[in-house]
Amino acid sequence: MGLAVAWAVAASLQATGAFAGMTPVRNVGGGAVGVAGPAAPNPGAPVPLGLAPKDPSMSLRPLRSVDTTEPAIAITFDACATRTKSYGFDRPVFELLKRERIPATIFVAGRWVEGHPDVMAELAREPLIEFGDHSYEHPHMSHMPAARIEAEIDQTAAALAKYGKRAVAFRPPFGEWSSRLIDVVQGKQLPTVTWDVVSGDPSAHTTAAGMIKTVVSKARPGSIVIFHINGRGHKTAEALPVIVRELRERGFRFVQVSELIASRAGAPNLVHVELPLPATGTGTGP
Repeated sequence: MGLAVAWAVAASLQATGAFAGMTPVRNVGGGAVGVAGPAAPNPGAPVPLGLAPKDPSMSLRPLRSVDTTEPAIAITFDACATRTKSYGFDRPVFELLKRERIPATIFVAGRWVEGHPDVMAELAREPLIEFGDHSYEHPHMSHMPAARIEAEIDQTAAALAKYGKRAVAFRPPFGEWSSRLIDVVQGKQLPTVTWDVVSGDPSAHTTAAGMIKTVVSKARPGSIVIFHINGRGHKTAEALPVIVRELRERGFRFVQVSELIASRAGAPNLVHVELPLPATGTGTGP
């Protein structure tokens, strides 16, 4: 299997406060989120992965969408798993992505990665797919101590590394966040990414028609749409083909989260970082 590609731009933008002013999903920790006025970064300078500055005085907010003039939308999927449930895999959704050539970002829980080695090997080989970190076992994290937040992120990073992959962003379970959580994530050189368009697919009461209407009507340039691909997207396979067709008819194109962030005005140059597979592994599973 080929080497993985990780994007440094997302961490750089969040670390430099470039996401300031965006509306948070849910700041469970309470209190105002401060916004400082750091010196503007040099947009022409490449930022190597792991070297983006971490400044606690800068804005600590999740990225819900990107302010861009590009008609681009990020289709994202959560692959959640918990200590007691590994859930499944929506193959019809994945087959649609391949058939329609739709780039996507899948935010995986570490336990889901470990519970689906064959599927992970297949996803890791597909250039259309990039990965985000969605914690290890999908707990409520906003009130966690920093050490446990780190452990949730690191365990999933280790699970992805077995496939030669590195997360491009972190998505907190349930969209719950606090300044402490984002500070820890920023220390990992990752942006915290949530969403601005909710498909509602985990609900058994959601209809395909309702999903289509919601996503198509609310999508805007720079939107990040959340679906599920772990067997909890009850109507996703039915609704997604129509959503894709109608959004394309409106002139939108689909990009991965890393590319959407890079389309932001003034974004620094991307640096491709190759992550070699473990010396003892084959890249086909743990």
